[in-house]
Amino acid sequence: MFETVIRGGTVVGVGGTQRADVGIRDGVVQAVAEPGAAIEGEQVVDATGKLLLPGLVDAHVHIPGHALSSRLDCFDTATRAAAVGGVTTVMLMPTDDPRTATPEYFERKRQAGERESHVDFAIQAMISPRSETAEILAMARQGAVSFELFLAYGGNPEFTIGNDDYELHRLLTAVAEAGGIAGITPHSGTLIAKNTRDQKGYQNDRRVRYRVEREEPPPLVEAFVRTRPTLSESLGITRACTVAAETATKLHFRALSARSSIEHVRRFSDRVHITTEAMSHHLVFSEEEAFAFGPYGIIVPPIRSAQERDALRMALREGGLDMVVSDHSPVLVEDKDLGWEDIWKTPPGMPGLQTLLPSMLILAQQGVVSLGEIVRVCCEQPARAFGLFPRKGAIAPGADADLVLLDPERRWRVTDAAQHSRARYTTLKGREVHGGIDAVYLRGELLVQNDVVQAGPRGRFVRP
Repeated sequence: MFETVIRGGTVVGVGGTQRADVGIRDGVVQAVAEPGAAIEGEQVVDATGKLLLPGLVDAHVHIPGHALSSRLDCFDTATRAAAVGGVTTVMLMPTDDPRTATPEYFERKRQAGERESHVDFAIQAMISPRSETAEILAMARQGAVSFELFLAYGGNPEFTIGNDDYELHRLLTAVAEAGGIAGITPHSGTLIAKNTRDQKGYQNDRRVRYRVEREEPPPLVEAFVRTRPTLSESLGITRACTVAAETATKLHFRALSARSSIEHVRRFSDRVHITTEAMSHHLVFSEEEAFAFGPYGIIVPPIRSAQERDALRMALREGGLDMVVSDHSPVLVEDKDLGWEDIWKTPPGMPGLQTLLPSMLILAQQGVVSLGEIVRVCCEQPARAFGLFPRKGAIAPGADADLVLLDPERRWRVTDAAQHSRARYTTLKGREVHGGIDAVYLRGELLVQNDVVQAGPRGRFVRP
């Protein structure tokens, strides 16, 4: 006798689909049985005609830890958005308050999450020239899933490695000693800084001429995009890989956006253990669409051309990309709107937690990915890469019963009004999605039904 049996659904895994009855006890999947097998439950959920996916694991999420002091998303709002979107585990990037750069701040963030998160969460630590090896080792013992290095930007200049190869070598050595993974945000700080100076000057000149001569208005997103060419990404990747080959450090590259990035990773793959991610935005949109979004299209790295987007899609199918993430960065409408007058005033970022699965379903509609590939890149691979598999990322005996019950026949349109993030908008607005979430389960308990979170915070801290 199980506590819950989900009967008659089609379980989606990396290897394909199978009709099965899923038995759950103590928050864990205990059985995945042939339909009609003699398994009984105190509660039986009829999943006939529905798909059953593992809860998504989003490996790149920004959530401030202080609910009262943050004007952006807090644990409550962001993880409500995650839950409604079928994301049951989030990995918290360290740049948000409290910045997890020390064991003390790591502990504060863990406590905040355990009070306020609606989904399970892991914590990524920040390391910088200010970090001591003892602190890195301590955060590894606390359960950090990664140690994040920002080669060009990290929310604060004090946390950026820049061109300091001595510190890059020292920190990667320390991560290897801790047995950890170095999460690398690649780019060239000097290239970005000088391009930004040039583009600001160019745009200011255009603005003056526009007022005087009434020519075309100054560019918006295009100017920002020119500050971060694909070369910047390539330079950061090759630097990190060169040092990691010496230190034997595992690397995970954040937010790759270009064909050249995939090619550089491939060249080092026989010498360095590397995993990679792409943001869902870079797989769905092209730069032409981003230009039309105006300041709402500003993210880092920028959304690239249709050719670059298609190269990322090909890499995803062929295994050149390991996972897809949201990089949930909720900038408020009032802050984005500053960019209509001056693009340099708008903060980069887009919300994405609630729309990660819809984005992937749109790609499935377009024939870019299969349902099994969605499970691979949004569930299993993120969990594997950061040491959470097989507890997370699969529907199998022994795994946490984190489940998404999906109606493949439902058709619906994404709206701003339905978003739970404080950002209150989505660049997917108006897109039709084939497949709607009926219910979400977290460790066997009903978490979401009819787009409503069913109870108070119940998320737990998870560690490798």
